[in-house]
Amino acid sequence: MTAGQRYRFGDFEADTTTGELWKQGGPVRVQDLPFRLLVALLERPGQLVTRAELGQRLWGTDTFVDFEAGLNTAVGKLREALGDNADHPQFIETVPKRGYRFVGVMSGDGSLPVENSGDAVAVVSPEFSTGRDPSPVLRTDARLRPRGALMLAVAAAVILTLVSVVRQSPSSLRPVRVAVALFDNETGEPELDRLAQNLTDSTVVRLTADRRLAVIGNAAVLRTDRPFRDLLKIRDALSADLIILGQIQKRDDGLRVMAHLIRGADQAHVWARPTPLLAGATATTEAQVVADIARAVNDEVTKTTGPSSPSSPSAPDRDRGW
Repeated sequence: MTAGQRYRFGDFEADTTTGELWKQGGPVRVQDLPFRLLVALLERPGQLVTRAELGQRLWGTDTFVDFEAGLNTAVGKLREALGDNADHPQFIETVPKRGYRFVGVMSGDGSLPVENSGDAVAVVSPEFSTGRDPSPVLRTDARLRPRGALMLAVAAAVILTLVSVVRQSPSSLRPVRVAVALFDNETGEPELDRLAQNLTDSTVVRLTADRRLAVIGNAAVLRTDRPFRDLLKIRDALSADLIILGQIQKRDDGLRVMAHLIRGADQAHVWARPTPLLAGATATTEAQVVADIARAVNDEVTKTTGPSSPSSPSAPDRDRGW
């Protein structure tokens, strides 16, 4: 993502320094991946940005995800944040089978740069439609340069210390590998197959926003049906530290989504949670399930990688159905 740029288009302003999107002075809620997708398009207004370029930009080469599905989800969430329409786009145009193009009208040259001024960074900010303080957020002059030199020396010392620690603990840089298996539709109702796929894709997209994770969602071993799924095979084939499984189930009181987080090392259940599937509220259910999974993964990763909180085995869940 471009550092120190503010892009203005229509009623919106995207600030790459803070990762914030504003509309007429008010914040717009948008996730990290859709925001970075927006910036990638804003950097090249009117130009085609291919799906391959966006996949590389958003996920890089070290994250193993089904980026085609993840990109579709990210584009959908971005359009939702902007109030855009795929059939009559005001901002994001789809070029079928190739990529996307930003077609909105940008104010001025579309971006407001950050200038380097001596030893500090000052954001050049002429008047915005947002009504925020137009004055630079940071000022500097020559009298501060000796202090700036001292700060640079301190920063260099800190960096050397961190490099030394990393060299002594190379495993600390290894991302936690999370495998997301295809959610199973166990209801016998084909119309819920789409929900199972959406839950899988949304989980992958949500988890890839966490830089500590290497998320795997498109391996063939993850796409097998539940009766043929072998957790040991998934762990060994993908070197998975954590495995996410999910089911859409029928119960006497209706339908529910059952999500599981399993530790690869010993196949122990770390976390499991049922979520009722309310009629007509599948989008709400999807968001809740994905948010719950993300929190469970975050808690487990924080626990296992923390300096004084080693991972401890969890009791298996009695209602897991696996």
